[in-house]
Order: sequence, then C-alpha cells, then structure tokens
Amino acid sequence: MWLYVAVSVGSAACAAQLSASVPPGESVQCTDRLPVRIVKLVHVDVVPGPDGPIIIPELCVVRSGTQVVWRTADGVLEPFELAFADSPGTPTELRTPETGQKDFASKRMGRRQEVLIIAKPVTAESLISYDVRIGTSHIDPGIKIMPR
Repeated sequence: MWLYVAVSVGSAACAAQLSASVPPGESVQCTDRLPVRIVKLVHVDVVPGPDGPIIIPELCVVRSGTQVVWRTADGVLEPFELAFADSPGTPTELRTPETGQKDFASKRMGRRQEVLIIAKPVTAESLISYDVRIGTSHIDPGIKIMPR
C-alpha cells in the first residue's frame, strides 16, 4: 500500500516539476523512455556529425497525440528529410485524420529547419523505423508510439 502511494506521489511531483519547468508551447527533449502524460510536445535533434547527421535520441518514445518536432540547431539551415517505414502520424499543418504520409521534408522555421508531426493514434505499442536524409547522408533511428 505504501509503495503505491509513494510511486503515485513521486509521479505527481515529477509531473508538477516538469510542468513548472517547461513553459507552455515549449518542447522537452524526447528520450527512449515514455514521458509523463502531461508532456504534449517533444523534440528530436538533427545534428551534423563528422560522418553524417546524428539523431538525438536514436529512439524517441511518445504517446499518441504528442507533437514531435525534428529540428536542427539554431542557425543550421540545411534542409533534411524523414522517410518512415509506416506513417507516424500527420503533419501539424494538415490537422486532419490520418493521411498515411510517410515522407516529410523539413521547413525553415526561424533560424532552423523543422519537421513537426502529431503522433498517430495507436491501441498497442507501434515501433516505426525511419531514415533521416541530409544531402547524401542517411541514418536509421526509430520512434515508438504508445497508446495515450
């Protein structure tokens, strides 16, 4: 009984601390662990590396309905493309039900390039691999979408 209460209080405290530290509309770094339900916007960094692009994190885990933004660093304007094995969701500018889109080209947003999607609804864990293309470089990270 006490263990359940401690875990529940710990989760609530973590969610309260996260919501207090992240201003509305700001993203948090995606991780390979399922975020608390309060998280609605995460980012994945597309970073140039010595042998091609690096994606941080290589596996992004989110809940259905979460907005996910892949973005370059501030001031890096080289465009990139994402090519998914299966549709991960819809681009935020469409705001329509599932379109089945699998390929996304980045767009300039201020001083960086971005791709922003809303993770599709799922009833079970959905692991989707994808390629990131910058120029002639390709890498193969993944996204895991969990039911809300």
